Amino acid sequence: MFSETIELRGHIIDSLTLTKILDQIVTQGASFNTVEFRIGQKRADQSFARIEITAPSQESLDQLITRLREQGAEVAPRK
Repeated sequence: MFSETIELRGHIIDSLTLTKILDQIVTQGASFNTVEFRIGQKRADQSFARIEITAPSQESLDQLITRLREQGAEVAPRK
């Protein structure tokens, strides 16, 4: 299995960005684990999510990451 971690920032809940990202992951045959999730407390506050994605091949993971970047995801720096 091959994995990569992405990050999402902004109004990811009310804009449905988080929903679209998670749907895309599952639809493409990958799985995810929520590593960190912070929800903004006030209307102007942004939310943050760090999600680890696991896919059956490097090729399918790369294709998925490309699609997720188009929806605003960023690849998290490796630790």
